[in-house]
Amino acid sequence: MPSEDRLEGLTRRIGQEVFARVSQFRPMPLGPTWWDDQLMALSMGDEAVKVQMFRFVDVLPQLETPESIVRHLREYFGEVRDRLPWSVRLGLRLLPGAGPLGGLLSGVVRWSTRRLARKFIAGSNVDEAVEAVRRLRRKSQTFTVDLLGEATITEEEAEKAQAEYLGLIRGLSEEVGRMPACDLIDRDDLGPLPRVNVSVKLSALYSQFDPIDPDGTSRCVRERLRPVLREARDRGAFVNFDMEQYAFKDTTIQIFEEILDEPAFRDWPHAGIALQAYLRDTENDLGRLRDWAARRGTCVSVRLVKGAYWDYETIMATQLGWPVPVWSRKWESDAAYERSTRFLLENRRWLRPAFASHNIRNLSYAMALARVTGVPPSAMEIQMLYGMADPIKEVLSRMGQRVRVYTPYGDLLPGMAYLVRRLLENTANDSFLRAGFNDQVPIERLLSNPADSMESTRTDAPLVS
Repeated sequence: MPSEDRLEGLTRRIGQEVFARVSQFRPMPLGPTWWDDQLMALSMGDEAVKVQMFRFVDVLPQLETPESIVRHLREYFGEVRDRLPWSVRLGLRLLPGAGPLGGLLSGVVRWSTRRLARKFIAGSNVDEAVEAVRRLRRKSQTFTVDLLGEATITEEEAEKAQAEYLGLIRGLSEEVGRMPACDLIDRDDLGPLPRVNVSVKLSALYSQFDPIDPDGTSRCVRERLRPVLREARDRGAFVNFDMEQYAFKDTTIQIFEEILDEPAFRDWPHAGIALQAYLRDTENDLGRLRDWAARRGTCVSVRLVKGAYWDYETIMATQLGWPVPVWSRKWESDAAYERSTRFLLENRRWLRPAFASHNIRNLSYAMALARVTGVPPSAMEIQMLYGMADPIKEVLSRMGQRVRVYTPYGDLLPGMAYLVRRLLENTANDSFLRAGFNDQVPIERLLSNPADSMESTRTDAPLVS
């Protein structure tokens, strides 16, 4: 293994190069991206305003009349009136509650929110998802497409989700196969990669998904999952198993291992699973998966993320009197991410690594470790969220890294929860995205080694960035 000083020095040099290149990207004044940035800046400026804005975004799909939209605007933003610019305060007083002007206002509000949602959501159907994929491939970036929505509550919904996944694989396979090839994203160090990549939420496939009954849950989920995996295998597609809240983790891993141990899929390498570095037991889970994959005799992929349920996990564990399953400080999560990065690169024979992060420090560490240990750049990939950190994606692609974009699509109503989480990640005080584009935060601080941070100035959410 390389010396830690050499590795740290290279990490910082790569990070500085990324920052230097990213700094050259500036949105066109008054263009769509510029306006998006202004809205983000407004929401980041005050915590109370941010909370009210996100509360309104979350409830908007359920508001059916202009009167209800105006009433909620007044109620939510009236609570933080003194924190708003004078022009906004004046606008709140003059909001029309009914009539043609009220209808016009509600239409503008809905249009603006949908436009913001489409920054993070690729479309509402497969055809729109295909167009998003086409745009990504033109920029030499690839994708994993996911269907928006949380756990299903009826078997009818679960059957519909299965049909959606099957239709997604078929629709993408027919279209993406006709797109021009690009070796950067279509090949790794072992050869050709599946062009089509989809992400599946297991809780969407069974309405009674319950970790109290892992064997029964596994049996029912696998029944619905088999046709999806067969379709992917037959069409040369890749399927990644999304990870949800901590209570579902062990059951998700169990289903992943059990179905891929079945004779029909035992020699199929084009499957993967997401693991969350902010969980204290993720490093043990990585060891378990490595040993299982070696016994199986066929590799799988691991998407390493930070995790996006920090508040939920902390609150639930505290209420129930259970041990908190997540690291409590951001630097602990960052350090765990880098330890897991090392494990994945050392065990890439069985666990093909995908590093999902917007944190330039974490990504630079992965690139540096690969370089000093002789791992080809194509043996790993970097993953980021659709609509976030686009300049970083562009820079990393130009530096020869395969970049895969997590691309959700679906109806806006179930997508609102996803949208709010993305907005929170963009604007959280601990967000690397927020700090990374703030001229007040020194680059050296952003690239500092988390293992050296034995104290943290904050103890709240590490999030996914």
